[in-house]
Amino acid sequence: MADDRTSRYSEFDALMARHQRLIKGLCWWYAGGDADRVADLMQEVMAALWHWRHTLRPGATALQERAWVHIRCRSVFEHMRRRQQVETVAIDAVQDVAEEPPAGREQIDRLSADLSAAEQQLLELVLDGYTDGEIGETMRLAPDEAARMHAAVIEKMKQKAREV
Repeated sequence: MADDRTSRYSEFDALMARHQRLIKGLCWWYAGGDADRVADLMQEVMAALWHWRHTLRPGATALQERAWVHIRCRSVFEHMRRRQQVETVAIDAVQDVAEEPPAGREQIDRLSADLSAAEQQLLELVLDGYTDGEIGETMRLAPDEAARMHAAVIEKMKQKAREV
């Protein structure tokens, strides 16, 4: 029994170590760089990740782990925003690195406003630099389906750009 508990703790510690930079960057961005708020958010996120650890599929790839951590962090931030415990930036402004949004992000947001939730998720993964194969793995699509969806999203955005 103690070995099982020790194993769970060590697996969780390893997961946190692999994604510490992502978590810290998200917390920093969301808290606006305030060190005290970042520390509070880190604690909230770690508690939430521990609570939801059973939802991470056993044998998940590194990309799936990263997406799981990112989604869980964003849900904690959204929950805290609703509770209004911290001053926050809009949830859409949260990125997975602690740096300024890339130039043209406003235009991308405007052009992607009419996309479905799945299409927006795909677009976020594309903007984060994931390949169609990695996107397919994360979204549980065949690689060719992810490529077709990627092309369709780009075409929709081009069409909207022509309309504007």
